[in-house]
Amino acid sequence: MEDIKTLIDQINEEQKELVLKSFTNEEACALGIEMYQKALRENKPIVISITKNRKQIFYAALEGTSKNNEDWVRRKENTVYDFEKSSYEMKLSMDLKQDDLWNRYGLEKGNYAQAGGSIPVFVSGTGMIGTVTVSGMAQSEDHAFVAEALKTLK
Repeated sequence: MEDIKTLIDQINEEQKELVLKSFTNEEACALGIEMYQKALRENKPIVISITKNRKQIFYAALEGTSKNNEDWVRRKENTVYDFEKSSYEMKLSMDLKQDDLWNRYGLEKGNYAQAGGSIPVFVSGTGMIGTVTVSGMAQSEDHAFVAEALKTLK
């Protein structure tokens, strides 16, 4: 349990560091392209989705992905939009409470994911305006891939 608490604390600190000054559609697309190129270089079979106010700004599915990855992206994004926390933090929080999103909040399994890979985009003075999401690797890797990418915008 202590390991989970430590991970949650790290994610909270990371989220504070990831508050951006701006996040225009152009910046979102440029970020998506950078993520896509990195995934190609590293041979990562992932789906990448970037949204603003639930509107998809960037989407790419690399070779080796499936419709299932697309569904995971949608469900992870829903989790982030509802809780304004990363989907990985929500997963860890539920593990810590020995519960799940469906039981605790009455959410539908088909619409929400309790798995890492989606991070909220916060803009200073504005609040949460979008999500950056990846699906295709282990949930901790999905989360780290997105966090690394968002750090390039700082």
